[in-house]
Amino acid sequence: MVKIAAVSIIYAVAGVVSVAPSASPVLSAVSDTARFSWEIPQGGLGSGVNFYTVSPAGVAVFVVTAAGASLVFGNYRVRLEYQGNIAARNVTFTLSNIQTSDAGTYTCGAGGATPVIQNCGQKLVVLGKPTTPGRPVSTTPVYNQQVTLTCSSTSTTVPADHGLTLTYTWQRDNTDITYTSPGSPYTFTLSSRDSHSYRCRARESQGLESEWSQGYNMEPQYGPYQISLTPSTSSYTVTEHQAFPSITCSALCRPGCSYRWLHNGTAFSSGATLSLGQTDRSKTGSYRCQPSNTHGRSDSVTVSVDVQYPASVVVFTANSLSGTLTVNESDPVTLRCQVDSNPRSVIRLLNGTEELTWADNSLTAEYRLESADCRQRGNYSCTATNNIGAPVRQRVELLVKCPLRLDGPVAQQLKYAARLAGNVNVSVSVLAYPLPTFTWSRTTSTSQDLTGSSSPASDISVTARLHLTNLQLQDFGDYSLTVNNGEGGSVTYTVSIVTEGPPQIPTQFRDLDNATTSSVWLSWLPGFNGGQLQTFLLEHHQFGTRIWTVYKTYADTGKMMVVEVTGLTPGHIYIFRLHAKNDYVDSSRYVLVQTRTAGDPPNQQKLETPCSYTGVIAGSTVGTFLLTLLIGGIVLMALYRKGYRPRLGHVLTETALRKSTRNPETVEMDNRGYSSLDQINGPVQYSNLEESEKQPYSQLKIYENTKADAAAVASTYEGITETPPVTYESIKQSPYQNTGANSQGSDHDNK
Repeated sequence: MVKIAAVSIIYAVAGVVSVAPSASPVLSAVSDTARFSWEIPQGGLGSGVNFYTVSPAGVAVFVVTAAGASLVFGNYRVRLEYQGNIAARNVTFTLSNIQTSDAGTYTCGAGGATPVIQNCGQKLVVLGKPTTPGRPVSTTPVYNQQVTLTCSSTSTTVPADHGLTLTYTWQRDNTDITYTSPGSPYTFTLSSRDSHSYRCRARESQGLESEWSQGYNMEPQYGPYQISLTPSTSSYTVTEHQAFPSITCSALCRPGCSYRWLHNGTAFSSGATLSLGQTDRSKTGSYRCQPSNTHGRSDSVTVSVDVQYPASVVVFTANSLSGTLTVNESDPVTLRCQVDSNPRSVIRLLNGTEELTWADNSLTAEYRLESADCRQRGNYSCTATNNIGAPVRQRVELLVKCPLRLDGPVAQQLKYAARLAGNVNVSVSVLAYPLPTFTWSRTTSTSQDLTGSSSPASDISVTARLHLTNLQLQDFGDYSLTVNNGEGGSVTYTVSIVTEGPPQIPTQFRDLDNATTSSVWLSWLPGFNGGQLQTFLLEHHQFGTRIWTVYKTYADTGKMMVVEVTGLTPGHIYIFRLHAKNDYVDSSRYVLVQTRTAGDPPNQQKLETPCSYTGVIAGSTVGTFLLTLLIGGIVLMALYRKGYRPRLGHVLTETALRKSTRNPETVEMDNRGYSSLDQINGPVQYSNLEESEKQPYSQLKIYENTKADAAAVASTYEGITETPPVTYESIKQSPYQNTGANSQGSDHDNK
C-alpha cells in the first residue's frame, strides 16, 4: 500500500515543478555532494498529510510522513540522506555524487494528486567549465585611440537559468593585465605603436575558468612619424642649370603612407623622391616632404634650396622713363636701377665712365641730380654683377636743354694775336642743346671771307671756325659771331684780332692760407699770352731784407696755377711778386702778395728763468720794449717818407699776420669759378689777411717793370734804398684766348 501511495504522490506533483523555490540555489560541481535546506511555508502542510520532495524531472525523491518517518525512492536511495524535522517544517538533506542531470529546482508536495506547496523548494545548480573562448576580435586598433577587444565563451553550467555571470581575464604577451572585464568587451586606449599578442579566458562566478583563447596579434595603425630624408642635407646652394641631387623621403606609418613634396607651402610633386633635375631660379625656396595615410599627415624638416643666377637689369629709368629723357637745365633728374640677381649684386650708376654712385649687396641703386647741367647730357648706364656670369649693363640717354654759352674749362677768351700779312685761325666753342648755327660778320670793311665753318665737338658743343689769311691793317679789330639754336634767341660774341705783343699780367694772385713752418701755397690765373707761349717768374724777399730772390719759373698751363714755395724760415713774413713774359717781350707790370710761414721766429725763444732773477728779467723786458718802440718809430718814419700813409691800427707787426698750418690737397686745379672775363677794377686782395690785417703792401699790388738791376729794384721799406715810385693800376677785363703764335707784330697793345 505504501508503494501505491508513493506513486500516487508522484503523479500528484508531476505538474507543479515550476513552483518557485523558497531558498537560495545550491551550487555544486559534478561528483560533489550538495546540501539542500529550506523551510516549509507556514500552513503549507495540513494535519496528517505526508510531505514529499519532487526532482526537477518530476520524480519523487523522498517522502516524510506526518510522524516524521522518511522514505527515499529510486536511485536516490544510495545518494540521499534526509536530515530534516517535519515538525519544525525544516527540510534538509544531502545528495552525493552530483550529476548534471540532478540540476534543477526541487519542489514540495502535500500529498494527494494536486496539492502543491507554493514557494517551497530549492534549485540545484551544477557548475560546468566555460567553453574555451575563440580568438579575440578587435575594432581597428589605432595608436592613441580607443580600441575594443572582444572575448566570447559559453557557460556549461545547468540549468540554463542559473543566473551566473561570465567574467574575462586578459593577457598581453602572456602577461596578465590588471583588468578583468565584467563582460566580453575590453576597451582601452592604445598607447603603443608596437605589435602585441592578446588572449583571454572566461570564469563563471563561484565556478570554473575556461582555457586560454588563442592569441590575437594586434598591429596598431598610426599616422606618419620618424620622417627622414636621404641624403639628410637640409641646405643646398647651386648655380642655375646645375644638376640637383635627388632627395628620398621615408616615414614610419601603418598602413603605408603616400608622399608629396611642398615648395614654399604649395604642392610641388608626388612620390617619395624629390627630383629637381636641372635647376632654374624658380626652384629657389623651401621644400618639405609630407607623408600621409588614413590616420593623418606630417611634415619633414625643411630643405632650403638656393639657386644662384647671374644679374640682369630689370629696369633702368631716368625720372621713371626708360630710353631717352629730355629735361631743361636745372631740372632734377632721378636715376633708378632695379636688378634681379642671386646673390645680390654690386650695382654702379655711371655717366660714361664716371661713377656716380654704387650699392653693394643690393637689388636697387638710385642717384639724384638735383640740378641738371647741359654738360651732364649723355648716356648713363647701370651695371650689375654678382660674380656669377658676366656683368650686365643697361643705358638711358639724358638730353639737357641749355642756353647758349661759351664752352671750355674756363670762360672762353676771345682774343687772337697775329702779325701783319700773317694768318690766324679763329675757333670759338659754344655749349648748347640743341646744337646751334653760326654767322660771322663785321661792321667795318675787311678783305676776308667770313663764311667760316663749324664742326661738333660733342653732342652739346660745336666749334665755329674762321680762317683769316694775309692779314691787312683793316683786318685787325673786332668781329661778331652770332649763335642761334632756336632756344631763347640768338647770342652775339665779339672776337678781337690784335697784333702780337707782351703777355698780360696774371690776375687773382693770392696766398692760399695753407702755410707750414717752411712753406706757403700761392695761386694765380694766367692772363692773355700776347700771342706766344708765356712763362711766370716768381720772386720773393723776406720782410726787412733788400734783395729779391728768384724762386722758380713756371710754364703756362692755361689753368689756375697753384704752387708750393718751400725752404722758408718759420714765423717770417715774405713778400712775393709775380711777372709774366713771352718770347716777344716781358710784361711791363708785376703783382705782389704778402704771407707768413707758421711758427715763431727763431729770436723769440721762450726763456725759463728762476724766480730769483725776476727783477733782472723785468728790467730787461722794459728795456726791450723801449728799444722796440724806437725801432718801430724809425720804420714808420721811413715809410712815411716813401709816401705811405697807414690807416689807424694798421701797424706792421708780426702778430697782425694770420698763421696757418693746413696742408693743401692739390698742386694744380682747373680754373673753375675764376673767370678772366670778370671785371677786376682794383688790386687783388690778400687771401691770407683779414681787412683789419692788411699790410702796407696791400696798396702796392701792380707795379711797372723797370727791368732795373735786382739790387736797384730792391725795396726794404726802411728808408735805406728806394726806387722811383710805382704806378698803381687796375686790371681791366681780359676776354682773350692764347694762340701760341710765334710771329711778332708791331702792335703791342694788351688792352
